[in-house]
Amino acid sequence: MSESLTGDPQRLVELRAKIDAIDESVHRLLMQRATVIDTLIEVKGTARNGAAFRPGREASMMHELVARHGGHLPVTAVEHLWREIISTFTALQAPFSVHATPMDGDLMAAVDTARFYFGFSVPLLMEATAQDVVATIEAGGDKLGILPLEGLYPWWQGLRKAQIVCRLPFIEAENRPAGRPAVVIAPPLADPVSPEITCYRVDGLSAMAPVSEDLTILSQAPYGTGLFSALVATREGVDAITARLGHGLDIAPVGGYAPTIPYPNGVQTASTPSAKL
Repeated sequence: MSESLTGDPQRLVELRAKIDAIDESVHRLLMQRATVIDTLIEVKGTARNGAAFRPGREASMMHELVARHGGHLPVTAVEHLWREIISTFTALQAPFSVHATPMDGDLMAAVDTARFYFGFSVPLLMEATAQDVVATIEAGGDKLGILPLEGLYPWWQGLRKAQIVCRLPFIEAENRPAGRPAVVIAPPLADPVSPEITCYRVDGLSAMAPVSEDLTILSQAPYGTGLFSALVATREGVDAITARLGHGLDIAPVGGYAPTIPYPNGVQTASTPSAKL
């Protein structure tokens, strides 16, 4: 702390009072937002499954948040606060649960990811395997599943009604918290919007799928006898897949997501700069 602040107790009192006023303003705005949500529920209702999930709108709001962000506050801290707020208010509209499974055997990584993106107000249920998460979401209801893009089992082969709606982490940056690669799946949404990037299940590969510029290999795994399945993402459609991976494959769409956001300067840490008021 600078000598000028250390030697000016009155200035410290003023700054702390300003912080208190900002905190009060944030709290009042959150309560005001809750009142608007109450009116929103009355206007549109939430009787249909998935009526409160809006992955496209949430992605658009996140892009705006990152675009206007500045200063030393870590962008991922704002991301987590925003996600906590959105998840809580979504649950007020239509209660839902989140289902996850250990990420490549790491239980805490799955819990960290779920709590980072969906907060602590929403129930979190841990399933034994990725297949169990898929089965739970396939059964319907207001549920979301978090599935790792690591591991050696092609869980995406089980997607029928459930669809991929988001890719994580949404903000791509080095040294970020909750950075393990994953996707979110959901039951059929009440008001679906065509995603910018479509995901496909590709079965029948005789070898691991190669990487290409217009085709993202999200994950792949062996199955059967000498066969491979890939979860791929592209803006170009099925033609791009057959051009890169070959003909005669079993290809089916399994959802999609909005583009993730690169944060070129990495994630600031809360330790720089440091000061206490």
